[in-house]
Amino acid sequence: MKNFKSVAMGFVAGSLCMVTVTAMAAYADVTAKLWNDVTFKINGSKVDSTDQPTLNYNGYTYVPLRFITESLGGTASYDTVSKTVSVDLPEKVIEKEVEVIKEVPVYIDKETSEGKDVQYTYSSLPQKSKKDNYTVEVTGITRSTSSNLTKVLITVDNSEDSSDNIQLNPSKSKLTVNGKEISLTKISYQQDDSWYLGDIQPDEEKNGFVAFELTEDGKLECDLELVVKNNTTGKEDVHEFHFSYDAGSDDD
Repeated sequence: MKNFKSVAMGFVAGSLCMVTVTAMAAYADVTAKLWNDVTFKINGSKVDSTDQPTLNYNGYTYVPLRFITESLGGTASYDTVSKTVSVDLPEKVIEKEVEVIKEVPVYIDKETSEGKDVQYTYSSLPQKSKKDNYTVEVTGITRSTSSNLTKVLITVDNSEDSSDNIQLNPSKSKLTVNGKEISLTKISYQQDDSWYLGDIQPDEEKNGFVAFELTEDGKLECDLELVVKNNTTGKEDVHEFHFSYDAGSDDD
């Protein structure tokens, strides 16, 4: 946020849609420049800012308040009666992550919709999935009852032979445990910005995680899907992982 001189309150409602901005009846009209090619960085990491224009007026840069606030894991609202902008950011929480000790491989038969049996291999972690010139590795899982989270720890390694930038799309991640899909959980930058695995350049490796709601304890069979986008070509790849582990010892 330090890179911006000020914040446009009118952006709370997402009202920026034209070059000439007309205020309410009691205020003066102004003419400003609309920038559609501004790159946003939150805590040093680029954030997807598609359709999030900024405004330049009288030497000041005005940014979309809701977009910036939600990128920090908070919420923004505007009261039209009192003309009050409210911004709420979560308190920073620091927790220690400990990798889970995984079990030896087991094999589970699953039935497809066509009535045929398919055998999935549930094995120990870490597991790697390689496509094109990059590798996605699931290195472990942590569970925290205090924050009500299950985190899947991930490493994405873009090859030096690659010519493209890539990123993990956490919103398209899918975790199924013992046949039940586990919902994703949003993590704020203030809590932990290591979840963001974006803009990984050639010959660069990043470590992070995808957060889900807290899973049950005990022996779990997991099916995990992770989606990686090629920012250069726009192509998306789906990486599938199948593993089992005993979640009874990693609860805090």
